[in-house]
Amino acid sequence: MDRLSAMQTFRRIVDLGSFKAAAEERQLSNAAVSKQLQELERHLGAALLTRTTRRLSPTEAGQAYYQRCV
Repeated sequence: MDRLSAMQTFRRIVDLGSFKAAAEERQLSNAAVSKQLQELERHLGAALLTRTTRRLSPTEAGQAYYQRCV
């Protein structure tokens, strides 16, 4: 896993509030963005986002990680 790319993707997901928008901006498929996030969460051992059908938001761990990424 390219952690730098995964960090950038995570930041864009949070900033844009959407996997699709992050994928379009980073010129990746939705599946690639999802896989990067899954691998990042597995590497960190924590869920970074709470996902519902209508929205997503960073978990407490996700908020802390986001601050480290900025």
